[in-house]
Amino acid sequence: MAATDPQRQLLTLIRDFASEKSQGERRVVGLEKRIVELGCQLDAANAEMEEVKRFKETTELELKGYEFQLAFNDVSIQTLEARISMIQDEISSVGSEVEGLKDEEGASRDEFIRQMFELNTKIRCGGGGSSCGRETSGSGVLLGFVCGGFRNFQAEKRLESQKKSSIATTADCKAEKKAVTDVDLRALKDVLAHVASQIIKEEQEYLAEENIQKQVREEYVDLQRKVSLVDVIVKETEVLQDLTRYPYKHYIVWNWLSGHD
Repeated sequence: MAATDPQRQLLTLIRDFASEKSQGERRVVGLEKRIVELGCQLDAANAEMEEVKRFKETTELELKGYEFQLAFNDVSIQTLEARISMIQDEISSVGSEVEGLKDEEGASRDEFIRQMFELNTKIRCGGGGSSCGRETSGSGVLLGFVCGGFRNFQAEKRLESQKKSSIATTADCKAEKKAVTDVDLRALKDVLAHVASQIIKEEQEYLAEENIQKQVREEYVDLQRKVSLVDVIVKETEVLQDLTRYPYKHYIVWNWLSGHD
């Protein structure tokens, strides 16, 4: 019995050693697998880190591009504002000129009508009628040189009529009056045509000013769109700046450690 106890103890020790050896080998194999897994995860983390670095570089380049575009847009906005101010000044100046032309046109029209009535009165008086004292004057536009020509023409015709009154017949007087009236009507038509052409010219200038105002409004709307675009670019730039400030490295390591808890 005494001899078998050491043998049993020896066998027990051998079995314990073999068991511990087997467990140690299994632990070594498990640790080797763990090392391989950690190596793969490390490679993936390094690849992700490189990708983040490339993204950061790309973001920085885009940010510089946005900053350049923002500066360019600021210069464009200042140029457009100066141009709009200049166009508004021109519109105000042209508007004042248009109002002055309208006032001048009204005064000329009144003067023309007044002198036409005076001319009509003189024509009737030159014909020897009794309605000379009953004619009244009106209002309208007539150029000064036309009035002077009419007056000289009427004076000459009146002198000729006085010279021929002693020998002219009734038919000759009627023919003379008709000729004078035809000449006056043609002159009056010419003056009216001139006034009509002036009115058309002023209407064309007015339409041109309306087109200029329309262009200014369109440029103002376009400027507002550009300002809105600049605001959007500024917001995106701020977002990109915030992204470039993130601690990507610590963030990736933290995610990697969290995935193995």
